[in-house]
Amino acid sequence: MKIGIIGTGFVAELHLEALKQIETAEVSAIAGRNTVRAHELAEPLGANVYEHWLPMLEKEDLDAAFILLPPHLHGDLERACSEHVKGVLIEKPITQSLETAHRCLEYFEKAGTIVSVAYMNRYRAGVSRAKSLFKSSGPGLLANGFWVTQMPPPLWWRKFEQSGGQFTEQCTHLVDISRYTIGEITEVSAYRMNGNMEEVPEFSVDDAMVVNAKFENGAIGTFATGCFPLGGHPESPGGGIGLSLSSRQHRITFSGWHMDAAVHSGSEDTLEIPREENIFAIQDQVFLDAVATHDPSKIRSSYRDGMKTLAVTMAATDSARMNDGKPIKVNL
Repeated sequence: MKIGIIGTGFVAELHLEALKQIETAEVSAIAGRNTVRAHELAEPLGANVYEHWLPMLEKEDLDAAFILLPPHLHGDLERACSEHVKGVLIEKPITQSLETAHRCLEYFEKAGTIVSVAYMNRYRAGVSRAKSLFKSSGPGLLANGFWVTQMPPPLWWRKFEQSGGQFTEQCTHLVDISRYTIGEITEVSAYRMNGNMEEVPEFSVDDAMVVNAKFENGAIGTFATGCFPLGGHPESPGGGIGLSLSSRQHRITFSGWHMDAAVHSGSEDTLEIPREENIFAIQDQVFLDAVATHDPSKIRSSYRDGMKTLAVTMAATDSARMNDGKPIKVNL
């Protein structure tokens, strides 16, 4: 499987490390505006380097492309990928515009492209356990999530028009896990806070946001995000990254970026679920197998599914920024 990597940031390193563990994967080329970094990543692999993705797609005989770019750099890229490769893996969030997402979906469906949206947590054992428990012993009724961390360093992240804000760009993982295990979110309302990041130039995302959510099955949820901490905040409770999903019989908790999981089924009945050694390798293997067999049935987040998570996060942002916190229905 000949693979082209588009993007040279932190997440590209994670995927490249994962692909080293997949015997059938060969990274043939890397495209990125930071050509110095692209050469650093490509040299150990013997991969070709391109400053722009279009020459790479046209010249390389690729089976699949990994789109590992910020949310605002999507649209024409997806169209080109649909014309040149059989499969595309796209990092979340897939874009920061539903209009763009609909165009990309049309490109992929017309070409018959196999697409995996990289919500890697769907492949975790703890998330699978939560989904199974809510199906077999009673539905999930309550979700409580928080993503309160220091501001990420990339310049694009602090610009709302490029990242879409923390709820769209980072807390999207918690929203997606909740959707995957409990069910669809149909309505959201949100408030935001600003004015505490004056020392950060070109800062236009929100300092913090709280979001209430209604699920199709009657469940409810709350999510809190914040990028204001200067340091010293504990990982939990209420700081760092965490998610709690509850039914009448069980509570499943996830903590940290690795989503370390535990199932609580009574006052002293707790089952710790070991984390995966490399969740990216698991996800990427499923995607490449799907491309090789042209069978996407084992991919856990299709492009259309990724659009549903995007719709939730964008509706919440609209509630906070344009609707004074009033509820907004989630629509594609």
